[in-house]
Amino acid sequence: MDVEQAAQARSAVSTFMRAEVLAARLEAMARAEPEVGNLWRSELALAEAVASAGLEGIRISEGDLLPRIARNGGQQADPTGAELALSLIRVLKAPGDPLKQPVPSLRRFERAAGTGRGPGLGTQDDPEEQPPDDAEIEALFAGLGPGDMPILTAARAAAGYALLSRRANPIIERLVFMAVESALRGRAMAGIETEDVLRGLSGRVDAHWVSPPALALSHQRFLPWSPGSETGLMDLGTGLGRVLEAELGRFALSRDWLRRGREAARGRGGRSRMADAVQAFGTAPVLSSALLAEAIGVSIRTALTLLDELTDLGLLREITHRRTARIWAVPGIGARLAARPPRRSGLQRHKVIPPVGLRDSARPRSREQREAALQAMERAFAELDGALGRTSALLIDTKRAPKGGG
Repeated sequence: MDVEQAAQARSAVSTFMRAEVLAARLEAMARAEPEVGNLWRSELALAEAVASAGLEGIRISEGDLLPRIARNGGQQADPTGAELALSLIRVLKAPGDPLKQPVPSLRRFERAAGTGRGPGLGTQDDPEEQPPDDAEIEALFAGLGPGDMPILTAARAAAGYALLSRRANPIIERLVFMAVESALRGRAMAGIETEDVLRGLSGRVDAHWVSPPALALSHQRFLPWSPGSETGLMDLGTGLGRVLEAELGRFALSRDWLRRGREAARGRGGRSRMADAVQAFGTAPVLSSALLAEAIGVSIRTALTLLDELTDLGLLREITHRRTARIWAVPGIGARLAARPPRRSGLQRHKVIPPVGLRDSARPRSREQREAALQAMERAFAELDGALGRTSALLIDTKRAPKGGG
């Protein structure tokens, strides 16, 4: 290995070890404080879904999602993009375990991203446009399990799916990434979405992921999603390091909300249901008065009183800005979802073409192109695996080395 290669290897190891360490810190924090972890992941799922759509040139914001739920006709959002983001949020909140149920998980991801098999979907007559078959999907996840580095293994699985699918839908690749990382970090349900009349904006998170790939590539500047290339891997690792560092601070904000809510509840009389209301929003951070009343077993009038009190304390934000059919959210999510004044028709946002270089959507058509892409992907991961392996061996030897002069 020459000097330049050694420097590149050290850079790759440093980049991914930093990302893995930051992710492990967030994972430990979420395990130690599951209520805070649920709040934190709820907001992160919302941001990641919008960012993932944005990487594909679908320009929407979190504020465009609420009208699809609240039927606020005053806002003019791209309905297709908003529906896609809502679908992605539901999957991110309950991704299931593709290591144990690879085929059902991937078919669900395909449906969520709008490419599931069915009447009028896809081009069934063109074998090049077919999604990967069941055997290919099962092989993709074979051998993955506990002990694998979550981020690097998730990137490998995403890159593998990219090759199988001919880069047909990078959104699915990112769902694969987050689902694999979630499965490697802990046990989850089989991707069963809990009943949520707010279509994913409320409800508990049943996932263990901590690394958002789309946000990592749009945190400070837009970069292409290309997990199978050396450059794409390094961009992903570097971006995750930056965004995970920022998420440590946002996790603390979720912790502070729960602390303030519990302190406010302790100051109430014995018959107050504020503690129950705080717990309800900690589990489902977006609720209407009817949903809160049902969750804690009180009347609508009592629920409205509690909502007004929590809003006055700064613990909730009313996000629909109207007199009826109102919806409240915890402040972090509320700030993202809050209804905005109607935009003039000339300023409507639609699907846009991403900047040059934003997407890496080249689809290898020929057998030779696919083989070349596979070799490039294997080379990128092999070099990174080798560098990480050498670092691990060095650390082990250092620990075993005798201390002192014998």
